[in-house]
Amino acid sequence: MTKLSRPRWHPLKWYFSRKLIHQIGLVILLGFSLSFLLTLSLLSYDKSERLSQLSVSGALQRVISVAYTLQQTPSTLHDSILRAASSADLSLSLTNHPRINEDQQTSSVEQAIVERLTNLGLGNAHIVLVNQTDRPVLDLDPNMNVMHREQMGSAMMGAGMMNNHHGYSARANRVAYRATINGSIPLASGQWLNFSSGLSDDVAHWSTSVLFALLAVMILTIFGSLLIIRRALRPVTELGHAAQAFAQNKQVYQVDSAQSPQDLTHTITAFNDMQKEVVDYIKERTQLLAAISHDLRTPLTSLRLRLEFFPDSDDKTQLLHTLTIMEKMLAATLQFAKSDSHQEARQPCQLDQLLADIISDYDEKGVELEHQPIPQITLPLPVVSVRRVIDNLINNAIQYAGNEATIELSATVSKEQLTLCVADTGPGINDEQLDNVVKPFTRLNAERDTASSNVGLGLSICQAIAAAYGGKLTLSANKPHGLRAEVTFSIPTQSL
Repeated sequence: MTKLSRPRWHPLKWYFSRKLIHQIGLVILLGFSLSFLLTLSLLSYDKSERLSQLSVSGALQRVISVAYTLQQTPSTLHDSILRAASSADLSLSLTNHPRINEDQQTSSVEQAIVERLTNLGLGNAHIVLVNQTDRPVLDLDPNMNVMHREQMGSAMMGAGMMNNHHGYSARANRVAYRATINGSIPLASGQWLNFSSGLSDDVAHWSTSVLFALLAVMILTIFGSLLIIRRALRPVTELGHAAQAFAQNKQVYQVDSAQSPQDLTHTITAFNDMQKEVVDYIKERTQLLAAISHDLRTPLTSLRLRLEFFPDSDDKTQLLHTLTIMEKMLAATLQFAKSDSHQEARQPCQLDQLLADIISDYDEKGVELEHQPIPQITLPLPVVSVRRVIDNLINNAIQYAGNEATIELSATVSKEQLTLCVADTGPGINDEQLDNVVKPFTRLNAERDTASSNVGLGLSICQAIAAAYGGKLTLSANKPHGLRAEVTFSIPTQSL
């Protein structure tokens, strides 16, 4: 057994098969999202760098002031000064050895800071700037005890940072600070003033209100763009509806170009002009066909009158028969022209009564029609047109199915439409000919059809009438053999 493989899903094919407004909307959404994320990332980085520079500058000013104060006060006051000068974003301590090694200074900015301190009389300072991507979380509590200070000092000696990330980042209910600068400054007393400055995470990151504001602007922009695009594409939708209505009813449906974009004005104007030209052409063709058919009736009638005065003979009989066939052809042509140019008004009709009358008329002609139960419902229908369609379909079945075939008539009402079906058990029609037989003046058997006065307009009339009332004619094979002709009529919703 051959296993049927499912078609692979291709994203581009799926995308291009969507509605145009959905394609444009998806592009706008992706573009705005990427732009929003990229802009937010760049601005966040730039903001963090600038805040870091401010933090470093402020910390240095405070450290310089503390260093001068410590060198001018007794050692007994040093602890008090350090406690008073320390804050949530600056940690200070005094040790006998520097906690920042001199060889850790690598950048030009660090060397510039050292030169600045040297010019201020604080030479041999050791300064390390912490990169933004490598900043540990600090717990710079001004009330931390000596043990915590010693832990910070040990960690900084090992990693060049005054923080043990695992020890402090897990503390609850503390504001998280990211280290920006660490340093050790020698004092005149031989001790080293160690400091570490941090920047609050809350300051470095975007606030929730700003993020919501940016997101709201993005959503409003996308929504407004989609509204404008939808309004711009509305004339295209109206063009589609007008084209469909024109194809069904052969009537002009003007599309308003006043409110459409300038790019579509020419297309809409050309479409409206095309409708008028096509309708005028159809009217001229129909009038010409009706005029020719009508004018031919006069000479044919004159010929029939002259033949009546001829003596009876085989030639007279044959000529009268030929005239009869020609009159039937003209009648069929006039009927086709009328159905193509005139639309009958709808009126309330009892469907079961209409079909019962048709079945009764054919019973009187000796044609037995089988029928399914007919819905007892009153519908707004073009009664004469519906009867003409059913007569054409039944006569077509009688002519081509043969005397031994059975003909069945049925009707169903569903989904706002009436479906009438005439099925026979005759030889049927080949599948490749089903589309051709509904074209005007198409005959499957030219010799037989000419003898029976058939000009190939019966099914064309049915199709034209059905299309005029929002329906269509469908031909298909009737299993196991025969032809099945279904014609639909649209039914207004309020009538059901």
